[in-house]
Amino acid sequence: MSNWAVLLQDLIDFLEDFLSFGRVCRSWRLAGVEENFKGSQQLLPWLMLAEDQDTDYRRFVSALHGNPIDSLLLPEANGKRCFETLGWLVTLSETGDMNLLHPLSRFQIPLPHISTFENYLEGNVPNIFIFIQKAVLSSQPCLSSKENNFVLMVIHEGYGYLGFWKPGDKAWTSIETHQGAFYDITYYNGQFYAVNTMGNIFVCDVWGRDPTVAHFVGGIPHEILRFKRAYIVESKGEVLLVVRNGHDLVFLGDYGDEEEDEDACSDLDESRIDYGTSEFRVFKVDLSNREWVELQSLGDNALFVGDNASISVQATKFQGIRPNCIYFTDDCWPSYPKFKRGGGKDMGIYNMEDRSVAPCYKGGSFSRFCPPLWVRPYF
Repeated sequence: MSNWAVLLQDLIDFLEDFLSFGRVCRSWRLAGVEENFKGSQQLLPWLMLAEDQDTDYRRFVSALHGNPIDSLLLPEANGKRCFETLGWLVTLSETGDMNLLHPLSRFQIPLPHISTFENYLEGNVPNIFIFIQKAVLSSQPCLSSKENNFVLMVIHEGYGYLGFWKPGDKAWTSIETHQGAFYDITYYNGQFYAVNTMGNIFVCDVWGRDPTVAHFVGGIPHEILRFKRAYIVESKGEVLLVVRNGHDLVFLGDYGDEEEDEDACSDLDESRIDYGTSEFRVFKVDLSNREWVELQSLGDNALFVGDNASISVQATKFQGIRPNCIYFTDDCWPSYPKFKRGGGKDMGIYNMEDRSVAPCYKGGSFSRFCPPLWVRPYF
């Protein structure tokens, strides 16, 4: 019999092919284990679709070609809001329970209930699924060890506050900041960096002397972010701010202007509504000098943004990934809860060169609590 483990090294470079290999037969399944995977060290995100009705399986789509990869059994994510960070899902249930979930192994790490946030007021949260807006890990939790030295940072209470959790803590710890609401977080050079709605970047050193204090370190003019959405991502050792335009709904036809009360629009035909993101702008921020410059190109890099921790990948390592492009999913959906299908329409691939938008998935996938998001499939 052939040595399938050796064959794997010759034929399979991407994890999605590796997992499919293990489903062919018993011999291949025995060879298709983590120890035998010698493929690309830079893992390409998958698009996790919204959950289907009456099933505990979640479908995944390849970012390489937009085709289905496979379905994974994930009852732990059923009916829950999900966020992605370093291949893990942070899940939030309608009762306020939270967990870290590893989607390939289904291993879970319990997190403190949302009621342990300092500013949480029971009964004052109209939609519990929008209480958390972003979650970012400092490093991957170790599945085989009880001694983990990682931190999970979140934006909570809408876009309002920053908070973090360390293994062993019984409650969430709040970050002191009075500089406005926050859009996104990234982990860079051993510290957390967060961008607020004014375009200001703050650093949080959760291992330092003042772990609950955020310090201003730079940013972009707040006029650039007016009525827009921002992401922060590390790319090739540099900090980038990504500004998303056209993120809000624009009503078409004779339905009135975009400031019209949403109650009056709750019965609209959604085919007459433009959810579309129209433009991205990217800024490189020098945190040491507090200077910034707008970039006209990402070079051979591609960015992935949405309800995931923002990701930068080198496109030339993956045949089929488009360089100088931004892959985005719908993370504006909670603002419009009365639309029948929920979030999932505002997804696509934005080309920085010609400013065009192409679909990243040709099918439909909608949810009121967990629209599609990018997931990195780490073992």
